[in-house]
Amino acid sequence: MSAAPELGVGVIYLPELVPLLESRPDLVQVLELEPQTLWRYLPDRAMPYVQDRGELERIAGLPQRKLVHGVGFPVGGSRLPDARHLVPLVETIECLGSPWASEHLGFNTFADGLNTGFLLPPLQTRAGVGAAVAAVRHVARELPVPFLIETGVNYLQPQPGCLSDGAFVAAVAEEAGCGILLDLHNLWANEVNGRQSVRELVAELPLDRVREIHIAGGLEHGGYWLDAHSGRIPEPLLELASWVVPQLPNLGAIVFELLAQYLEPLGLDGVAEEVSKLARIWESRGSAVTPGRVAPSPGGTPPAISPSEWEDELGALVIGRAVRSPLAGDPGIPILRELVANFRSGMLVDALRLTSRLLMLSDERLMPQLLDGFFATSPPQLFASAEAEAFAAYVRARELPIAHLDEVLAYECASLRVLLHGEPQQVEFAHEPYAVLLPLVEGRLPEAPPAGEFVVDVRPDPDAAPAAIGHVLTST
Repeated sequence: MSAAPELGVGVIYLPELVPLLESRPDLVQVLELEPQTLWRYLPDRAMPYVQDRGELERIAGLPQRKLVHGVGFPVGGSRLPDARHLVPLVETIECLGSPWASEHLGFNTFADGLNTGFLLPPLQTRAGVGAAVAAVRHVARELPVPFLIETGVNYLQPQPGCLSDGAFVAAVAEEAGCGILLDLHNLWANEVNGRQSVRELVAELPLDRVREIHIAGGLEHGGYWLDAHSGRIPEPLLELASWVVPQLPNLGAIVFELLAQYLEPLGLDGVAEEVSKLARIWESRGSAVTPGRVAPSPGGTPPAISPSEWEDELGALVIGRAVRSPLAGDPGIPILRELVANFRSGMLVDALRLTSRLLMLSDERLMPQLLDGFFATSPPQLFASAEAEAFAAYVRARELPIAHLDEVLAYECASLRVLLHGEPQQVEFAHEPYAVLLPLVEGRLPEAPPAGEFVVDVRPDPDAAPAAIGHVLTST
């Protein structure tokens, strides 16, 4: 591959980081956007993925160089990602002037298009390599810039007869002719959780194909180290970055990842401190002679399972379906189920905040019971808007005897449709609307709101920031 432009160090885009981005372009040189976070999902349209062009152009106006990193259409599975997403993806790349684009080497669909609710590891056999290569080529040939595959997190134990983590990534990258996004925190989490060590994995890679590094913080939960993007970078991970960066002749960027819910305890100054650490490491890029690659072991007899069968079994297991599979006994399955449930719960509470609050205030046991029942009968959706609509239908079908539930749920669903379509909606209330909604905003139940016939006009707010309802479910 040709040499990558040297962009420097930076962060994943969060609106809350804009003050730092505007005030410290000398320090934060790169801004990486996850484009699906700006898309609205309209499944009844021929082109269901609609770009928030205004917000995209505002991001383009920030002083950093920009990169595009997909989080919804991974390229490690046997099902090709929806080709319709390539139109807004290319639009994002061109608007931001991104010199390359990337996506995860994993899968998130199985069976007849069901979503897994989580980015899952592909089958690491020669057949799995072939499936991933086809998916990578499917995307890469439509992009105006080079394409990178990101090394993923994997909470499963190594499978007998499969390729090592490093050998699998190397084979896909070389056979597809693409670059590599080396997510060091993913790989370090894998090592901590019992998979291949980072140093052994790196030794198996074609390091000239590594254009970008991701690095983040994580946390321990249930005996696993989770790729949580939850704060400061652990010291052992900084040491690994200091070891590997000098070996990368074509490194173009190092990006610090952080989820919005962890920004407040870290603060903008804390983010700046972490980026400063990476800036010092960045200065050593390509300074060491790259050691010769280690020839990966061919492994033993590969498991008698196809990539699509692997995806069907693993996908069903992580969303709680009963499946007869050797994977069912892997100790990573319970943690994956928990992560899927937690992501779905968080997405629904964010999308239907007042409804969730009404349910929890009415009976603290009710919301967990509803979520459990919903998850057991409804597969995850990629976009929060679709997940919220499905949950709303599930709640309505229960016909719960909770005062004002129908009104509040109708109001929030109308608000979601306004966000999606940009057109006003009307909602009928049998009680004074402010006396129903404002107490919930304040965290308390409504108390005897006046009865009557009311109609609420729900209209778009032109000054509002992009709503989380357009965001996709991800675990990058």
